[in-house]
Amino acid sequence: MKRRALLLSALLAGCAPLPPSPPSQGWSGKLGYQMEAGNGQRAQAGSALFELQGDLKRGSLLLNSPLGTTLAQARWDEAGLWLDDTRQPHRYADMDELGWALGQAMQGPALPLRLLFDWLHGRPSPLAPHEAHELGFVQDGWLVQREDPQRLLLSRPAQGGQGALRLRILLNPPA
Repeated sequence: MKRRALLLSALLAGCAPLPPSPPSQGWSGKLGYQMEAGNGQRAQAGSALFELQGDLKRGSLLLNSPLGTTLAQARWDEAGLWLDDTRQPHRYADMDELGWALGQAMQGPALPLRLLFDWLHGRPSPLAPHEAHELGFVQDGWLVQREDPQRLLLSRPAQGGQGALRLRILLNPPA
């Protein structure tokens, strides 16, 4: 009887969803955004394919159009942060500025790059305060929801004349 109970609990434990973990080399997938119309702005939407490597100290992010054209390539390390937007490399002071420039490169909103690494792990970043929410958590004005291990939804209400914003990240399954 004990043996059956152990076997049953092992099988049930195998069915429980595991927390998402990134592949050792990084993340890749598709990033889509929808921005509602704001004061004097039209609604907009778009998407990009991405490859994100590393962490906040050292890494890179490649953004490609859905057709495969390079939109921008960013890299950062202890020497600085750079973005090559196919014209020439530009240096940035911090991850927030780099996230803004990456958003411009894909003709969309600024990317919350500084906090994104923790969010991809399914947890709030220690870099900013956060609040629990019934759908996930709120941090730096974003509602962060893990829809499933491969999908992350980031929502931000309208602010400063800009319409509400939704970013959906679809992660490729680990290889």
